[in-house]
Amino acid sequence: MAMRTIPFIDGMKVGQGYDRLTGNAQPVPAVMGTVSALAGAIGQQVTLDCTIIQDVESLHKTLGETIDAGGSYMGFSGNSKTEYANTFDFSSFSIYVVIKTSVQNAVETIDNPVFSPEANQLLVNNNPQRFRERFGDSFILGIKKGGEFFAIYQITGSSQEEKENVAEAVQLGFGTPGAGASLTTTIKSETDRSSSHLAVNVHVFRQGTISMADLNLDDIMKTARQFPLDVAGDKAFPYFALVQDYKVLNNPNDKFNYIDIQNQQDVLEDLGKKRFQFLSLRDDFRYILQHFEDFENPDGKTLTRSKISADLDEVVNSINIMQQEAKKCSINADQCKFTSFDISKFIKPVLSKRADDALLTRGAFNVSQDLLAVMLRNSLPDEASKRGFNIAFGMNNGMDTLPGPGKDKIGEGLPFDEREGYKTALSYYLVRNKNQGFVNTGAKIALATPVLSAARTGENDAFFILGFDIGTGLFGDPALGGQGDTVMGPGKQAILNSLTPAGKRGFNTSMKIHLGPPSLPRGIKP
Repeated sequence: MAMRTIPFIDGMKVGQGYDRLTGNAQPVPAVMGTVSALAGAIGQQVTLDCTIIQDVESLHKTLGETIDAGGSYMGFSGNSKTEYANTFDFSSFSIYVVIKTSVQNAVETIDNPVFSPEANQLLVNNNPQRFRERFGDSFILGIKKGGEFFAIYQITGSSQEEKENVAEAVQLGFGTPGAGASLTTTIKSETDRSSSHLAVNVHVFRQGTISMADLNLDDIMKTARQFPLDVAGDKAFPYFALVQDYKVLNNPNDKFNYIDIQNQQDVLEDLGKKRFQFLSLRDDFRYILQHFEDFENPDGKTLTRSKISADLDEVVNSINIMQQEAKKCSINADQCKFTSFDISKFIKPVLSKRADDALLTRGAFNVSQDLLAVMLRNSLPDEASKRGFNIAFGMNNGMDTLPGPGKDKIGEGLPFDEREGYKTALSYYLVRNKNQGFVNTGAKIALATPVLSAARTGENDAFFILGFDIGTGLFGDPALGGQGDTVMGPGKQAILNSLTPAGKRGFNTSMKIHLGPPSLPRGIKP
């Protein structure tokens, strides 16, 4: 096993044995040696960042809590970070903004480790069962000192757009000194006018201390920036342990075979992954029961509360069985078995159509303000596709310039027959918005220049026209407002690469007309 980093648990010491299955440090030393700080490790390594996270599994990874890290297969580990991670709702109706300060001081490791006398005796006597009971399957090679500070905004609600608005406001405030009061006002305004049960909570973790906090971003940022000083020198906390396999050490008994725990690890990891899925489904069902009126069955039929309650009970029962099986497996390899827990048999309700009505109405209006968008929507094959198209234009009024996991999540939540229209709208307006100046100028120049006007509609395709307008804005006559470029370059190539095939044809058509041969004359008023 390569050396691994696991969350520190109170009582851990360098040289102790460690059980990867349970996450427990053994009470007696397994190895001996001189403990020293890593040579040349002077000062602190400090990171401070702010990240939007769309799901609780990614949140756990950000916290350093993976399924197999330090006995965290089933939440066995007693470290404070596992406890902190479990304070969060597992449902898919929450997103998170993580403000994190990480401080690493010197790393203390054991130099030239050798087995302790007691461990050595068990090796010589060829007693692998007793060795594992006393010393686990690995040892603590070193401990990282410093500390971690987390402030996590958990934003919950039925509307992805409302959640994204708050998350982006927090992230913007992170980089703006004195933005705390403004952010508090924004959050209150968003929650007050919300129609999707929008709620915002802040969870703070400060090296072993967990608490709920108010929403004052200025106080959070002050704490985050002060934190490196608070854990400097002898005030540093141990927060990660380095774990190494015994096989790297010199063994006095070449015939000694360490007990193989791979099958136990595989079974526990399988149970851990399934448990995570069922925890998420459990909290989704709980949210749906709380806001029953917002949901319907995927086939559009009315929900039955008793059916959701029964499914919730079955999910909880499955989680309890997983816990029991994992506990037995971690203690006795003979009790390890792969059990089928089929999450696909549960049909999860979806947000009712009326939950999208606000996006739909706003999106339809936004589309009507753009003739190319109207043309593109009219080219779609059916009403479901057009509905998806309008929903996409309703998000942030169709003014975004970049794709992202939030948009992906909304698209994945739509009925299948609405998704293509949704994707088509994004493909259009993300490019349009990013090149809005060139689009506006190019259309103006083309409509005023007969040869360009004719070529612009060479294909009855909105993407072709969009590409043509961008090309005209770039290569068009400066006297008419164009940028007047005469050659391709990396920037223009990046724009061309972002277009659809039809958009590329439109762009290249405009470039060929302008640059020739023969090139389009300049300085002549239409």
